Amino acid sequence: MTTKLLARDIGLEPGFTFRIQKCPLTHDYYVHSHDFSELVVILSGSAVHIIEGREYPVTAGQVFLIQSGVSHGYKNVEDIQYVNVMFQPEELLQQSELRLLPGFQALFYIEPFYRQEMYFRGMLSLDAGQLLEATRLLDLILVEHERREDGYRLMVRTYFTALAGMLSRYYQNSSGREDNKALRIGEAVTYIEEHFLQPVTLQSMADMAYMSTRQFLRVFTRNYKTTPMDYVIRKRLDYSCTLLRNPDLPVSRVAMDSGFHDQNYYARQFRKLYNCTPTEYRERISRSGEQG
Repeated sequence: MTTKLLARDIGLEPGFTFRIQKCPLTHDYYVHSHDFSELVVILSGSAVHIIEGREYPVTAGQVFLIQSGVSHGYKNVEDIQYVNVMFQPEELLQQSELRLLPGFQALFYIEPFYRQEMYFRGMLSLDAGQLLEATRLLDLILVEHERREDGYRLMVRTYFTALAGMLSRYYQNSSGREDNKALRIGEAVTYIEEHFLQPVTLQSMADMAYMSTRQFLRVFTRNYKTTPMDYVIRKRLDYSCTLLRNPDLPVSRVAMDSGFHDQNYYARQFRKLYNCTPTEYRERISRSGEQG
């Protein structure tokens, strides 16, 4: 039976689920899972990584993400030195600029769930120079987290965001990108992030990823916990909330400018997500502004 580690049981802070460890691994490590994500950077040595019952070798320079609920462990450990970052993506990886990087979508969302289907060929491997740069940022995060001086959470978030951006670039520019299915899907998701106000269809997204609509729908829904079209609708609704802050803009215009050509459909979707009408939302914003 696989042991599951819980964030609360190992002392991770509620609201700021984060811990970083730089340490050796000198023996096999039992298969386990957890209710948080882990970003692992192998600094030196080698081992066999066991993930969801499959095995593959890991060596210096390899970077991989272990999502919540995924079982993994290590065997045949040979003087491994690694950095392990435990965190919740929804707390630390929500910056809009990150989501515009195809490499970020691929590395942090697609590849971890597509790993076995790609026979582990889509994993990130850093060269010596890249590993040095990644280690420099990891050390800065480690110092901030250990000292816990005033503003340490801000500095951890800043350095970790920089690390995620840098690794996303490395992944995006890695060799063999033409054959990297995770990166192709990541490029399709990035297109949604940049063009969600324009007409977007499931077919067009699948074409960008070089997949059938059925396959793209399956992979997207598994990785993002929602369908592609619901993802687009959520982006449009969030954008409409920004427009609703302008009291001079009619709701009908807000709907149109947010990508909805039917105001009634817009209102239904808005109520479904926010439990109020666009007009009620605007009134709440207005009242909170007056009170402030």
